[in-house]
Amino acid sequence: MSLIPWNPFREMDNFSKDVSNFFDFSPFRFFGGMNSLRADVYQTEKDVIVKAEIPGISKEDLEVYIDEDSIRLSGQSKRDKEYKDENIYRTERYYGSFSRTIPLPMEVKTEQASAEYKDGILSITVPKAEPSKLKGKRINIQ
Repeated sequence: MSLIPWNPFREMDNFSKDVSNFFDFSPFRFFGGMNSLRADVYQTEKDVIVKAEIPGISKEDLEVYIDEDSIRLSGQSKRDKEYKDENIYRTERYYGSFSRTIPLPMEVKTEQASAEYKDGILSITVPKAEPSKLKGKRINIQ
């Protein structure tokens, strides 16, 4: 039998995996939990592209706000009007408001952004901004 030195960080790593697994199987994982609104962010030579999974939401219930360095996606998942509480046997889908801000890897031209929503995937394409000089200012010391 060999002895293994105690390492408190190993135990913390196991704890963080347990917490992560808990949220992966949480009923709130898509919109209210740690893993809300799953999104891919990538860039081409000219554009930054964001693709987000937002199944079951109509495009009229989505809002997209963009600034130079982030995109905020928000909206509301509504329950069908045919449901009546006394007739529900089980409900696992999330209903209610959601929001997520996604940081962008660089500044973009917000006025030229475009979005398309198809088959539950929201695709946003934004041209990259020209690299700017430092936004700071030199101050003379008196």
